[in-house]
Amino acid sequence: MPDIEDVFDTLATTLDQVGVERAPLFLAKAALALAQALNDPERARAIIEAAARPDPAHQG
Repeated sequence: MPDIEDVFDTLATTLDQVGVERAPLFLAKAALALAQALNDPERARAIIEAAARPDPAHQG
């Protein structure tokens, strides 16, 4: 079973492959596919909202 680092690497590699112009569409499609796989719309919505919040650890 892949760990979260493997998932991150796959996401980063795929983002590089699709390019800057197609990245927003790819991310939207990936989020919807993952939400569908999760099969919990409320939890999916909460995860999406959490991902949109600024990360205090990465603020300059």
